[in-house]
Amino acid sequence: MRTGLGGKSLIDLELGQSHKQIPIFPTHKITTGDIVGLDEYKKDKPNKKKGSSWSGVVLRVTDTRITLALSQDMDEDLPPEVQDRCQIVKLANNVTYERMIKGLEQLKINASDGSSRLAQVLLGQQKPATVDDDIPDLEFYDTTLNDSQKDAVRFALAAQDISLIHGPPGTGKTYTLVEIIRQLSVKQNKKVLVCGPSNISVDNLVERLARHRMNLVRVGHPARILPTVLEHSLDIITRTCDSGQIVADVRKEMDETLNKIGKSKNRTERRLLYGQIKELRKDYRVRERKVVDEVISGAQVVLSTLNGCGSRTMMKREFDIVIIDEATQALEAECWIALQKGKKAILAGDHLQLPPTIKTPTKIMKTNPKSNKKNGLSTNTDLSTTLFDRLLAMYGNSIKKMLVVQYRMHQKIMEFSSKELYDNLLIANDSVASHLLQDLPDVAATENTEVPVVMLDTSDTGLGHEITDEGDMADDQSKANELEVSLAVHHIEALLEDGLGQEQIGVITPYAAQVSRLIRDIRERWPHIEVGTVDGFQGREKEAILLSLVRSNDEGEVGFLQEKRRLNVAMTRAKRHLCVICDSETLAGNKGGNSTSSRVDGGFLKRWMNWLCDEADLRFSEFIVQ
Repeated sequence: MRTGLGGKSLIDLELGQSHKQIPIFPTHKITTGDIVGLDEYKKDKPNKKKGSSWSGVVLRVTDTRITLALSQDMDEDLPPEVQDRCQIVKLANNVTYERMIKGLEQLKINASDGSSRLAQVLLGQQKPATVDDDIPDLEFYDTTLNDSQKDAVRFALAAQDISLIHGPPGTGKTYTLVEIIRQLSVKQNKKVLVCGPSNISVDNLVERLARHRMNLVRVGHPARILPTVLEHSLDIITRTCDSGQIVADVRKEMDETLNKIGKSKNRTERRLLYGQIKELRKDYRVRERKVVDEVISGAQVVLSTLNGCGSRTMMKREFDIVIIDEATQALEAECWIALQKGKKAILAGDHLQLPPTIKTPTKIMKTNPKSNKKNGLSTNTDLSTTLFDRLLAMYGNSIKKMLVVQYRMHQKIMEFSSKELYDNLLIANDSVASHLLQDLPDVAATENTEVPVVMLDTSDTGLGHEITDEGDMADDQSKANELEVSLAVHHIEALLEDGLGQEQIGVITPYAAQVSRLIRDIRERWPHIEVGTVDGFQGREKEAILLSLVRSNDEGEVGFLQEKRRLNVAMTRAKRHLCVICDSETLAGNKGGNSTSSRVDGGFLKRWMNWLCDEADLRFSEFIVQ
């Protein structure tokens, strides 16, 4: 045990040492940032008490040690039986839920008493102020921004209430946001709160802003912040700033007292020392709270997850502008935790990529079509309808600017997505429009590296190749396809022979069962090739992407491949080379007389299959895998 962040007690846990070498943990799913319970371990005797005696956040995980930051104050020793043998159990995290509920309760008050114009605009009770067409020109910090990015920056700065920045794949949304933040905080001297639904999206912005030496602070538990941006975290700044030195001295005294406790054999003396720890901790918290207020009040930009905006540290903080990155991946209720701290909002994202993951089934509400709206709000939406979606439906393009120049994909890879989803407005920048794998250093010019899109079609076999993973516990059992695994392995071998590096290749699929089979055949041979689900790859990119679509059956069933937003993510991850492995007959709806996909997605999947057959380098499976 030792003292850690915020005066919390840190506990290191290791397996019992039967030898001099510390044993390695078996496979487990406990990761940094998880909330866990800590209890005495009794074999075959489950804990009768409801809940764990202690709980904490996992601060660090290695092969041999797990470090917890306890949530409770330790004013006495952990019982010897816990120190001797304990167990940790992953707990459900209800903090986010409670903060969302609390935020909605506060919203109800703010919207009804008219105290927040922004809340009323976002709820449709007032219309947003119109943005003048004659927006004054700006002196941009980033002179490399293209015209659509500059227009979006001007629009966001001129809007009085709300603006949406629509960033399709690869269009430099982050660079646009960084410019907006710099203009607001430095030139306009505004207090800016920047949020996102995940730690990764927030930390990405911290990295970009930190390059410009801005006065910023990242609020959040250090265990959940990327090591590369930890120096900008509230915890580190409060320790290293001038006013934090006194706090550091108190913390040092706490550590020394804890050390004395560890060495003392006298129970009375230990109790006295724990009394000192208690008093020191009170002093520590008073001083720390003062330093935290100074740091946050003095920062130009405060960055936090949406959930983190509901923490005690952020309570009663007010900002001029709230910016939400990846707003199309956030629950609306989560957005409101942050939005009530500002007078103006800027939301950025792409509503044509995947929405937040919703596990609760959608309930179709029976409503009178003439009365299903109240104050501009539809009453028959579900949790997957984001605030970004709802505002677009309510106010249209008058509050939105779209970025149109993309810097990721070859023009051919971009083509279908642009035509189908973005009104054919996307333009491939000259730097990427015609780039191919063969243009990379040490890569040979071959039939694979000189084409941007390849289709490996299994329909030539005339058979259905998908199987259902019976081990999957989900209601919609996961699917796999061994032929497509073989084709993926064959194509990877060819790309590597052509000179590509493993880290330049990604293999993605919509189905978890297929991920498992791909990992089985790829990981041991090529450990640096990334394999994952389409959903997990959102926001990511690779030079070459192999996409296994799995579905291949006589009935023409395509499952959730009917979700065009998932397909949009899948087809836009590749920079220079996209290889689609699929059964075109099944996916085009040409089997079993099944036209469900055409009804649900408007024929999107069928049109993509037809486009691939016409525009891709088409290869049939029987000529590849003998």
